[in-house]
Amino acid sequence: MKLKRFAVVLSILLLVTFVFTACNKTQDSSGKGNENNTTTQGDTNSSNAGSSEPVTLTVQTNLVGEHAKILEDMMKAYSQTHTNVTIDFSAPGKEYENMMKVKMASNDMPDMFSTHGWSKIRYGNYLADLSGRAWASKIVDSFKPVISDDSGKVYVLAFDQDKSGPIYNPDIFEEYGVEVPETFDELMEVCETIKTKSGGKVTPIGCAAENWEEAQFFDFFATALLISPAENYASQLLDGTFDWTKWDLLAEKWLEMYQKGYINKDMLTAKYDDNAKAFAEGKIAIGLYGPYFIEEARKVNPDVAADMMPIPAMVEGDTPTFAGGEKSTIGVWKDSKYLDTALDVVDFCAQPENVQKMCEFTKLPPAIEGVTADLGELTGTYEKYKDIRTFEYFDRVYLPNGMWDVMCKNSQSLIGGKITPRQFSENMQKEYERLRKAQE
Repeated sequence: MKLKRFAVVLSILLLVTFVFTACNKTQDSSGKGNENNTTTQGDTNSSNAGSSEPVTLTVQTNLVGEHAKILEDMMKAYSQTHTNVTIDFSAPGKEYENMMKVKMASNDMPDMFSTHGWSKIRYGNYLADLSGRAWASKIVDSFKPVISDDSGKVYVLAFDQDKSGPIYNPDIFEEYGVEVPETFDELMEVCETIKTKSGGKVTPIGCAAENWEEAQFFDFFATALLISPAENYASQLLDGTFDWTKWDLLAEKWLEMYQKGYINKDMLTAKYDDNAKAFAEGKIAIGLYGPYFIEEARKVNPDVAADMMPIPAMVEGDTPTFAGGEKSTIGVWKDSKYLDTALDVVDFCAQPENVQKMCEFTKLPPAIEGVTADLGELTGTYEKYKDIRTFEYFDRVYLPNGMWDVMCKNSQSLIGGKITPRQFSENMQKEYERLRKAQE
């Protein structure tokens, strides 16, 4: 009798265990709370956020110099208040893109990384959705399409809204009696005047060759030549039918400027810091960079005069433009082991005082509403040129992934006398077609 009672009790216990286990399995496989990949504040994909578990995050950025230091300082500030979190910060400069390509190929990304204009197209599949973060609702409406898609996914935290053109020294312009040029021909005249009247003491344009600066001329002026005019080649560049002989003019003008002494003769060995120092010392009149260049120069000479000009038009009847898009960004790898901690770091970076610091360095308008930043002399510049058209950077829209490096290498080869302008264009066409095919 006792044996029968024991058997009944045992059967009931087994039945309860089976039902409980089955319910758990059903709940796990239902996907509730994981119906999409959006991560919202309060969601956690691991248990490290807010815990004392030791965490090491890797952070990599394309930013350089003082620009990178501002981001690094944010990471240090976070670690100071979250003592269990160690942040391994890296700003490899010119090697960044190649390093990231290797990491993408092996699907071994940094926990957090900058996207240098490619958050959607290049890095989109690697980035966590940030649309549920509290600050995401404050992204400036006109800028939001740059870092989000039609489904609502927000790819990165953008500190600022890029609006760039060449940086120049107004005191030098005034000293030699030149005005801000509105056309490329006027730019050439400005260069000749400064070179001649200064007796060679001032180089009109500064550039360097570190596999990023030497493509900036082409990215600025390709828009002026091929995109912004009423009759343009935007559709042909997008569908692959562009006639690359039309690129010849850009290469010809770049070489002409160098040969006439309008660009620093040591361009092939100069570094970014060299250009900033020369600009600060009044030895260079124009830098083919962006507003961030001003703060770099002021580390050397706090009193240097600096302003930004629109990109001069290259086609008769067209008007000057600005280049725009992403500038200073940070995103989170969707497969990070410490996803929730990385998201918390991004939220920290999005605090108004941090966004303000970045914008006051880059001299760019905040991408987050409610943030007030002192943009110095550029406050008046943005107001003065508020009606100037802004186009996304040429390479980010019209060239396949990997073409920036192609422009850099061919720019160096052209200046070094290894190729002709026609060969530059032929190389561009070859790589454009190869990379387009590889990315189809």
